[in-house]
Amino acid sequence: MKWQPVYDVSGQGAPEFHGYVLFGLALLAVAGGFWLRARRRGERSGTARVIALFALLIAALGYGVNTWDRNRLADHLAAGRVLTVEGPVFAHAQWREDITHPGQGSTRRFQNWERIVVGGVTFIWSPGAHQAAFTNAQTPPLALRDGLWLRVTWVEDAPDEATQRRIVKLETADPPPDATPWGVPAKVLPDAPYPSVLVIPGQR
Repeated sequence: MKWQPVYDVSGQGAPEFHGYVLFGLALLAVAGGFWLRARRRGERSGTARVIALFALLIAALGYGVNTWDRNRLADHLAAGRVLTVEGPVFAHAQWREDITHPGQGSTRRFQNWERIVVGGVTFIWSPGAHQAAFTNAQTPPLALRDGLWLRVTWVEDAPDEATQRRIVKLETADPPPDATPWGVPAKVLPDAPYPSVLVIPGQR
């Protein structure tokens, strides 16, 4: 099969995190405005300090932590410390979860999720999340659907946790010529009235 890469944590499709730095710099400029106004009045500005601290946190956590995480995952990929599975997408789904805290008033908050199952392995992520590893955040997003043939390479950050299977490389390919409408190639034993053996390429 000829695989076409659509995401690689070390380059293709990987997000850049410079936006966090730019946002932090913008907040620092706002903090500077408050500080200058307070200085002209001979006062101290607690607001400027709070905004400046918030700006530094955004830059450090948004850019620093995400960049470190991406480099860590890229190192795993380069060293081959990864897991790989290939086959048709099964049970693709998107949904949202109500995460409203009962004690925080009437403001409703939701968390979006997306799921695929490939070769019996379940992957779940928050679609479009700006973080290291695949979250389908590219523009346009990959049109995932049942039957789409994928090869998924991932790092298992937490055992048996679908949301912690960090996808570091994603490739697509045309289904094999002997694939059924469900994407699973079928092999029929001689004289059998129905497919008696189901085979997925690369698996035994």
